[in-house]
Amino acid sequence: MELNTSTIPVLFRSLSTSSYSDQIHLPPTSPFFFVPESRISQAALSFSAFLGAIFISVYIVTWSSFVSQRRSQEPIKVPPTVPYMIPFIGVAISLALGPAKFLSAISQKLGPQAVHGLKILNQTLYFVYKPENVAKFRVYKNITSPGVTTFVMKTLFGATPKALTMYTLDTSGLLAAPQPGSNVAPHNRIDHLTHASFHKHLLGQGLNSLYRGFSAALLGRFPLLNIKDEWTEFPDIMDFWLPVLTASINEALAGPILECVNPNFTQDLLNYFPYSHHMMVGTPRWCIPKVYRLRDKLIQDVKQWHAIARARFRETDINEDGGADPWWGSAFMRERQDILKKVDNWDYDAIASSDLGVLWGSSVNIHPMAIWNIIEVFRDKDLLSRVRAELTAAQFRGITSNQDIDKLLSLPLLQSVHAELLRLLVEVQTVFSAHRKDITVNEWRFPLNSLVIVPAGAAHRDSNFWNTKDGEHPLDTFWADRFLAYPNDPRSGPRRYNAADDGKSREETPKTGSADDGGQPKFVSSGLANSFIPFGIGERTCPGRGFARREIIAFCAIIVHQFDVEFLSPKQDFELNPAFYGI
Repeated sequence: MELNTSTIPVLFRSLSTSSYSDQIHLPPTSPFFFVPESRISQAALSFSAFLGAIFISVYIVTWSSFVSQRRSQEPIKVPPTVPYMIPFIGVAISLALGPAKFLSAISQKLGPQAVHGLKILNQTLYFVYKPENVAKFRVYKNITSPGVTTFVMKTLFGATPKALTMYTLDTSGLLAAPQPGSNVAPHNRIDHLTHASFHKHLLGQGLNSLYRGFSAALLGRFPLLNIKDEWTEFPDIMDFWLPVLTASINEALAGPILECVNPNFTQDLLNYFPYSHHMMVGTPRWCIPKVYRLRDKLIQDVKQWHAIARARFRETDINEDGGADPWWGSAFMRERQDILKKVDNWDYDAIASSDLGVLWGSSVNIHPMAIWNIIEVFRDKDLLSRVRAELTAAQFRGITSNQDIDKLLSLPLLQSVHAELLRLLVEVQTVFSAHRKDITVNEWRFPLNSLVIVPAGAAHRDSNFWNTKDGEHPLDTFWADRFLAYPNDPRSGPRRYNAADDGKSREETPKTGSADDGGQPKFVSSGLANSFIPFGIGERTCPGRGFARREIIAFCAIIVHQFDVEFLSPKQDFELNPAFYGI
């Protein structure tokens, strides 16, 4: 029962002008004692002064070091660390309380492209900006580690230390060839094996089968939505479509058994999403017991699905294309079971936690992005007309066949809308770590074992790179045509206009996308590699990017084609409320 203190006002006052603490004397053997109020004030004041002196001293020292590092004329130097006041803690508290606001404030103080370090507990995190710096990371191999994976597995999905140890012991690297000197048994190369499986099924030969499963599951749910010819009002577009999209990808990945084990599994998973940040900052179980119980329940549901699939699956259950089956759901999940059950120290609990992570990751960012895509299209009537005209010209018929999706992925305007939302909304932090020697990037040296972070958000809002049409379309706003190059408009395209290019034709400027037909625009994707990084960079670039692109563009096309949408809220009410920062 909660006590509503707002309805129980209360006042206290002393009945005597003298201090009770001055009148009470306890025996010397008593474990309790009272201190006169004047003494408490003096002690508190002294302690506060002591702490203040420490904080000021620490800040002066770290500020002096920061200024010295920033003014250094050495050709190769360690980036300056932002001053802080709290010893041993650094800026950890500020970062945990509001990462987006804190990093934005740092960027404003130092400049949006300043390379710097942040002291967080016993670690200094270095943040790197500018395309020329980002480009240098692409030449390094094996400077990433599964540290982020183990952190997420532990905090979000409850993996045990015993299971996570196998990531720590896996020194073989992410690539197919083990790193020199590594003695990790082939079956224990968990980092490489799982990453290769992601690539195979989300980018490679398994992509078409998995996408067909998703599109069929999505279309199969449309008749259940109760959307008729007459206008039907729903309270929230996110709450309406997120269960549909999440249930569809769950079925494509894991088959129908999860929803049989727990008909509310999709909603339970959606209920868990908003607490991701609380879990990742280490909020203890006693503070949010309902959230921990929800996570435990999700893991048990996955574990029960696994048990049923292990008992019932037969090779003859696999469909003709070698992908889906009614028990494990997909070739991707079957392959994961074969990999993870052979890893030392991994039991059924560990595998269930890992697969919950796959289901979480397949929805948490992609589906809000897909819904925001249709929000932007439908709230701009001109853009809606253009998208519908593009679909009509392409003779759009559906989203299920390979030919259907390939055609959709070639349409310039749909691609530009999708890319612009990735630029505007998605924030990823690519983490690098030097395990064998320092990392040198142009004039910067990052010490051995330090963590180096490349934030996508800063790259996506670099006014020195991106086109705003002379400020007409600021980088913090959505512009559907930002990634389109028009043949008769040298100021179009995603990159900032350079007057020196006036004499060049559009063909001389490196662009890729659909063919220029009758003055139609091209979707531009080349020349952006180190400034457009919504899926990260390097060897750990998100392997789900190909599947996500199909999901989002196909969903937009089918909604635009089959439905009308009217928003009852004014435009200014549309705001993002991300769990971290970025969508």
